[in-house]
Amino acid sequence: MNTWIRLNQAGYTPDREKTAIVLAEQDITNAEWSIKKDGKTVISGKLSSPSKGDNIHIAQKYYYSIDFTALREFGEYTLELSGAESQKIIISENPYSRFAEQAIGHLRLMRSGCPTPLTNAAHLGDAAAIVYEIDGNPENGAWKETGRTVDMVGGHYDAGDFIKFTLTEANMVWHLLRAYEENPALSNFGLLDEGYFGLNYLAKTLPDPNTFIIQVGDKNDHRQGRRLPENDKLDGKRPAFCALSRAHMGMTAAALALGARVLKNETYKNKAEAIYARAKEPDTIPSAFERDTTNDFYHDPTDCDNMALAAVELYRLTQNENYLADAKAYAPPAAARVTWSDMHGPANHRIAQQNDPNAKARLLQEISAYDCQNPWGLPGGKYSWGSLPLWIGMANLILLAKRLDNEQKIPSAFLNVLDYIFGRNNWGISMLATPDLPHTVKNMYNWLYQVMGKLAVGALSEGPGNKERHDGLSQYFTVPKDSPLEQFNTSAAVFYDNGDDFMIQESTIWGQGSFILMLSLL
Repeated sequence: MNTWIRLNQAGYTPDREKTAIVLAEQDITNAEWSIKKDGKTVISGKLSSPSKGDNIHIAQKYYYSIDFTALREFGEYTLELSGAESQKIIISENPYSRFAEQAIGHLRLMRSGCPTPLTNAAHLGDAAAIVYEIDGNPENGAWKETGRTVDMVGGHYDAGDFIKFTLTEANMVWHLLRAYEENPALSNFGLLDEGYFGLNYLAKTLPDPNTFIIQVGDKNDHRQGRRLPENDKLDGKRPAFCALSRAHMGMTAAALALGARVLKNETYKNKAEAIYARAKEPDTIPSAFERDTTNDFYHDPTDCDNMALAAVELYRLTQNENYLADAKAYAPPAAARVTWSDMHGPANHRIAQQNDPNAKARLLQEISAYDCQNPWGLPGGKYSWGSLPLWIGMANLILLAKRLDNEQKIPSAFLNVLDYIFGRNNWGISMLATPDLPHTVKNMYNWLYQVMGKLAVGALSEGPGNKERHDGLSQYFTVPKDSPLEQFNTSAAVFYDNGDDFMIQESTIWGQGSFILMLSLL
């Protein structure tokens, strides 16, 4: 076969727009397609004039769109097209609950310092993590030991390794709590349990007024080989990098303030206010990070977005007008995307919710710059390291911006990213690892699952990577030969279901949090 159908394998709600993409190596205009239920045709049509593949977003010579929005009755259907493998279509009231449960379940396995459903308690030695401070210029990313120790047991492992980053922990926790705000029913799947676990860790990050923990573990973690967390020889020897970094302190205060309001917890309130107040002191710095060979570890060079987010969350918690004035003073300009480091849009959205027209204008300016003019309708449409979580963050922001004006229709850009995750993409594969779909990623870059030989259920891939960057990193992982996915790669984007590939197949906790928020918004 040289014709392929790409659609959302997880399913569709009745009233939303629904399209499938057909990829073809030759012009198949006027080819007949049909959607059947119990062997009877319910909708049919012909492929209209093709669009030509650009070898940037689509590798094949031609592509077509099949619109089946008219399909509204609950049930299972089959989409048939000559020369292509038939595809199942599911119409249901709520196609995504089980995947939200799986995504939250993956975070439970990323916990540190306690038993999980698959592992024993690990990294208990973080109770005496060795304090390191910045060595020289913060922009050098270098650190030196102080001889002190600090208790940093707990938290979540950031990705496929065992390092814990305050920035991504706080980002994930904030997203989980926002997901609860939007859809409290997700608490049935343990959403608040993960929120509590993360908040308790974040509450430890300011053990004294002059110490703030931004990271536990370092690049040595990547030099130990694959292992279970309880078998880590570095346990008891791990550093705790400490810096009065406003980027880290702002995001942490934002998560704790939101946690205090949602969970009505006075401890989190006190910690949020203390961290924020310390971040405003003149001896703090914008950011800090560890430098490594392949990339800097979560270098967030801007602090205004995180500080603005912290201030507005504290205002929502306390109704203290001074915090709202701070939020407006820190308010960041429109950015180009939403990531673990670019929280400009979410900060402006939260300020805009306080009836601030300037914040709303910046928010609308940002989302209007998300170019969706590509075959998949993805916001931004550019490929990078971590393309998929970036698109999810932008899609969430587009929907939230629309809802400021009480617009309930789900924007096409949001649905396009959702569909892309579940198989309406070049490779026809679910980017969420799950046993419940026929075509799914199976080989995540995550030591825990690899050692145990288990499918990383609920883990979200980072999605297609920028080919040029991927080629530059290929010395660090194996690029599969004769991969069946290769024929769908383009000059701009590549994807491999390869457990060695940390650029494409490493699931991150901040990506998980953003994805869970996406599902809550549905």
